[in-house]
Amino acid sequence: MNRIPSNLLSLALGSDSSTLCYELSRKLGALNPGKHVFSTESRAFDLHEAVCHKVLHGRLSDRVHALVDSRYDESDGVSEVALNAVYEFDYGGDDFAGVIVTYQAGDCTETTTFLIGPSKEANLGVFRYVCERLSEASGEVLVFERGSWHKDESLFDSIRKSSLETLVLRGSMKAAIVDDVKSFLASRAVYEKYRVPYKRGVLLYGPPGNGKTHFLKGLLASIAAPCLYVRSLNGSHHNDHESLRRVFVRARAVAPCLLVFEDLESVLNEHNRSFFLNELDGFSDNTGIVVIATTNYPEQIDPAIIDRPSRFDRKYLFDLPTAEERLQFLLLWRASLDAEMRPDDDVLERIANSAQGFSFAYLKELTTSATMSWMHRRGAMSETLEDVIQTLKLESKKGKTPGSGRGARRVGLTPEA
Repeated sequence: MNRIPSNLLSLALGSDSSTLCYELSRKLGALNPGKHVFSTESRAFDLHEAVCHKVLHGRLSDRVHALVDSRYDESDGVSEVALNAVYEFDYGGDDFAGVIVTYQAGDCTETTTFLIGPSKEANLGVFRYVCERLSEASGEVLVFERGSWHKDESLFDSIRKSSLETLVLRGSMKAAIVDDVKSFLASRAVYEKYRVPYKRGVLLYGPPGNGKTHFLKGLLASIAAPCLYVRSLNGSHHNDHESLRRVFVRARAVAPCLLVFEDLESVLNEHNRSFFLNELDGFSDNTGIVVIATTNYPEQIDPAIIDRPSRFDRKYLFDLPTAEERLQFLLLWRASLDAEMRPDDDVLERIANSAQGFSFAYLKELTTSATMSWMHRRGAMSETLEDVIQTLKLESKKGKTPGSGRGARRVGLTPEA
């Protein structure tokens, strides 16, 4: 049995933050002679989550008062974070204790977890086991931010609910991208037989609001492969180079997989792009990794990254919709309406032609505003649509154009229908 006095956390939190971790480690060692004390600041090792999700068989100690913070997020709902707590658990037939302490360090807070176990090897075993289990990319999306990986069930749920059926893209581009990624993942033996590097780079680019994120979610929902999503490279204890190394090390470990960099221009900068290039196609083996990146502004990205075929060998332009594509979007919207709300064919054609320069996002604003306006005043939807589009056009003249006032630079060989 590990010895943890009831006032341990109170004593630790009352000490100087600069020596808190050292003194707490020393105190735990003195209280538990013959045991090993292990410490980590890694976010990948979440003892609270491991116990709550039955990764470890244990419980919150009832001898030490715990501070477990409840938080609310609009997308995630209610969640809990253990700030200061003691857990007791068993692993491999041995008893362990885990001490979580959160303290002020300068202008920010830090959290350190201490493990008390029979040996260094046993503690390392627990640490490795929990980190690997909590970062398995099955049933969730594995997200990288603040220097480490964690599961994001809400993002996975959003992806799982996505569909490509309601997305309008030019020609056969939608099917072409999906078929290309699926056939690549199923063709490892062929690539190896003919000694062709088994990796793929896919770039989705074009002005904002034209379906890149919608398509990306639908693509991920349709493919049975682990998905790793890079939200940011910023970390408390690691620079961008170390973060990029961790990203690709993890991707190589779970390959074949999809490695996603959304808004690539915001992830890369002059300080990390060379390191990114080295990880992308340097000496390391990226076998089975499909790197999928999106960008609204390809002109902000170094041409060495997006123009060289060995890096992103598939490039797809998500451009402003044509009149025909605008009409397809409006027809899909009309099909979702009750019969009494549906506008006439000639009105939809006129609206589609009149909405030149509108992005799909702006068309969505048009249909949503029309629906809300109709709910308020009823009458004929055709007249409501005509009124709403005139209002949107007047508003757009005062600010940015519906298509964001910016055309997309064509990069490389762009497959377009």
